[in-house]
Amino acid sequence: MKLKSKLNKSVFLRLLNKLREDDIFALGSQLAYSLLLAFFPFLIFLMTVIGFSSVTSSDVLFNLEKILPGPAYELISTTIVEIFDSQNSDLLSFSLLITIWVSSNGFYAVIKGLNKAYADNEERPFWKLRITSILCTFVLILMIIFSLLLLVLGNLLGIYLTRWLNLSSSFNLFWQILRYILTLISMVFTFAIIYILTPTRNLVLKQVLPGAVFATIGWILVSIGFAFYVDNFNNYSRVYGSIGAVIILMIWLFLSSVILLIGGEINSLYNDTKNKLTS
Repeated sequence: MKLKSKLNKSVFLRLLNKLREDDIFALGSQLAYSLLLAFFPFLIFLMTVIGFSSVTSSDVLFNLEKILPGPAYELISTTIVEIFDSQNSDLLSFSLLITIWVSSNGFYAVIKGLNKAYADNEERPFWKLRITSILCTFVLILMIIFSLLLLVLGNLLGIYLTRWLNLSSSFNLFWQILRYILTLISMVFTFAIIYILTPTRNLVLKQVLPGAVFATIGWILVSIGFAFYVDNFNNYSRVYGSIGAVIILMIWLFLSSVILLIGGEINSLYNDTKNKLTS
């Protein structure tokens, strides 16, 4: 028992040391900045796609208000209404291109961070790195769309499935549980793909699963905790005025970026420890 406790303590200390040596927080800032630049083009793209369905802006805002901090909700609510009202198809292609280009630039920070975690030098050519970054961007976009459909529009989707398939009312309770499970699985799978594609080292699913699980649970807990803190213990809008919502968004993106990079460090440490134990 004592040996296991010492081992866990040693692994934890090694993780902290690796986070410091690999400049995780600096890389997290770089990634968060790119994500911030891509946030509103992506929001325009996503809302334009949803706008072609029967879903209204009121449906989206009603559900988003439940999961976003107040200032962040106020920041994007006007944009969402304007996009739904305009229904400009030209925005679809333009916002998608901007989102992919800016977000793929941000993934260079992920590539750099994960290569540092594994102590590898980047040897892939520029075109291969760009394709990898774009693929990761597409994977992330698909995960976000799928998660939003389940979380934000889950109730509407459950009602539609019940009526379309002529199911009993008990299906609704099952659906409420299933949609959260599916969201968690999709997030773990998405983070795993990112951890497999971005490093220069060849990895398989079982080697990146610990970091993917950590990133999923960590991102959910950080997001919920930060939203609760903003809504109950601080008022950025009172201190910073209208820019307070932007600051909240930046902090949330930074925390999300750091969680993603820490997951990669955990995978590196897990594989290194496993190799030492088996050798």
